[in-house]
Amino acid sequence: MTTATSIDSRELAHRVGATFHGDHSIDVTRAMVLTFAALTGADHWMHVDAERAAAGPLGRATVPGTLTLSLAARLEPHLLVVRCADAIIYGFDRVRFPAPMFVGDRLRLELEIMSAENGPHAVQATFRHRFWSAGPKPVCVAEQNVRYIHEEER
Repeated sequence: MTTATSIDSRELAHRVGATFHGDHSIDVTRAMVLTFAALTGADHWMHVDAERAAAGPLGRATVPGTLTLSLAARLEPHLLVVRCADAIIYGFDRVRFPAPMFVGDRLRLELEIMSAENGPHAVQATFRHRFWSAGPKPVCVAEQNVRYIHEEER
C-alpha cells in the first residue's frame, strides 16, 4: 500500500501543481448509505431502495453525492499529510458530480494542490479532489480551501 506524502505547511506553495495518487480505496456500503440517509435525510429511493433503484434509470442504487464528498476526510490522510499546528477547512468551491457512484463500489481519491499562498502565520491552500469509482469519469470533483496554521505560530 502507498504511504502518504508528508509536507510541512510552509512547503505547500512549492508543491503547487503536484498531484497525489494512491491505491487506498474504501467500499461504500449499503449500511453507510442508510446511516447517512438517517442522519441527513438524504433518503431518496435511488439511494436507499435497492429494488426500486434496480428498476430505475441507472439500474442500481446510487450513493448520495454529499456522502461521496464527505468521504474525503477518510481518504485524504492516505495521500497527503500536511504538518501544521492546526487546519481549518474553509469550504468547498465548484463541487460537481460528473458520474454516478453506485452502492457497493469502491471509492478512491486523487488530490492536486491548485494553489497555496503563504502568510506570516499560515498558508491558504486550495486542493482539487477527484473521486474515482469503477467508471471512466470521476464521480465527484471539488475544490477544497484549507487554512493551515504554521506549527510554531500557534
